[in-house]
Amino acid sequence: MAGMRSLCRNEKRELKVLADDFRLSKRKDVQEIIKNCRSHAEGQQKIMRIYTDVYLK
Repeated sequence: MAGMRSLCRNEKRELKVLADDFRLSKRKDVQEIIKNCRSHAEGQQKIMRIYTDVYLK
């Protein structure tokens, strides 16, 4: 899997905290993002997109 990077525990923990703060952590799509994203920035962007869809539209 050359080029594939997985998140370290600390990065996953930070994304979980972000999801908890926005009350999104129980959503399956958010759990999948945290589990499968390749970078902290990618995961953060995807979680914020869901936050926008849920709370701001």
